[in-house]
Amino acid sequence: MDRRSFRFLQLMLSASLLWLSPSSAQDWPASQDNSAKSQSARELKKRDKKLAKELNPDDTNWLLNEVPDIITDAERRAFLELGTEKEREQFKEIFWRDRNPEPESPVNSVREEHYRRLAYADEHFASGIAGRKTDRGRIYIIWGPPDEIESHPTGGTYDRPPEQGGGSTSTYPWELWRYRHLEGIGENIEIEFVDATGSAEYHIAFDPCEKDALAHVPGAGSSLSELLGRSSKAGRFTNSNGTTCPMPLGGQFASTNEFEAMDRYFRVQRPPERFKDLEEKVSSRIVHNQIHMDYRIDFLRVTSNTVLVPITVQVPNSDLSFQSKQGVHSAVLNVYGRITTPGGVVVQTFEDVISRDFPESLFLSSLSLTSIYQKSVPLRSGLYRLDLVIKDTLSGKIGALKMASSMPAP
Repeated sequence: MDRRSFRFLQLMLSASLLWLSPSSAQDWPASQDNSAKSQSARELKKRDKKLAKELNPDDTNWLLNEVPDIITDAERRAFLELGTEKEREQFKEIFWRDRNPEPESPVNSVREEHYRRLAYADEHFASGIAGRKTDRGRIYIIWGPPDEIESHPTGGTYDRPPEQGGGSTSTYPWELWRYRHLEGIGENIEIEFVDATGSAEYHIAFDPCEKDALAHVPGAGSSLSELLGRSSKAGRFTNSNGTTCPMPLGGQFASTNEFEAMDRYFRVQRPPERFKDLEEKVSSRIVHNQIHMDYRIDFLRVTSNTVLVPITVQVPNSDLSFQSKQGVHSAVLNVYGRITTPGGVVVQTFEDVISRDFPESLFLSSLSLTSIYQKSVPLRSGLYRLDLVIKDTLSGKIGALKMASSMPAP
């Protein structure tokens, strides 16, 4: 079978892994190995900073200036853990190959688009720092060009909507970007940027009234509710919803969920989560598998402190749903996996889209066969758990497996 049609994320983490057969999968023991205790966020950050200093200039530039907005935390830590330049070059190849929507094509459209966005950000959003380092640049790199831009480069008069208290004020330079859809975020998403310093460095504004240049000027830029004496300007700065907007017309604050707004504010600054539904399946108990899977784990020592671990999963074709188009029967699966410590700390996550195609002449005979998918992952020594979920995109069927093993030191 041609395995090139199956794309899996292959990260490089320093590790060791013993053979684990399907029959040896078991529940986690109650006691935990002290060597697998999670490090605090501060310790991890300190360690990553130390490891980053050991990178050569090209690797440092790649990590800090080329992919910082699209690389996951697990991938970044994996890259820092690698000990040789050769391993890091292999990591970069795998990093881009996994993101290639057409693995068989020599042209990686995602990679090319990413570097186009970097160049565009540097050209249009620079403000004393590289455009890719600004908030507008980062949003552009992650999500691409907005569907609409409302630009006010010199500020000017702003008529507040009723939910912001009405009335007119003057503003700092600001922009409003509108996206009709952002994967994992929602529909009709608006992102506002404000240049409160006049330096042309616009930053993302959580507060929609941050652009008000007269907010701290007594007697200027008052809202209608303030002009009517129903509220005071000082009251803007005691709002419980995290904004500095005047009281809405009507005397009551608009019914908005500030926690959802804050969650959205942070999520738009991260790459989209493609398989959130499968992540939830990993965290829940699945009553029964609708897709049956057999698996095995092998290991291959690459260096004195690195073991490459192929995880092989075998799925009966008869469990998959195929759709016929132009004489070809195709099944598409979404894969989500997560590796955690006994304490529940996520060490690594991976996700992918897998397709299986058969011509009309071979389709019936293929139903009696199985398809094999493989992913290679090294891990540090200690106790780990792997949770993996496969979803048939056509039927919605779910298959899941959970396995655990102790990883000895090299």
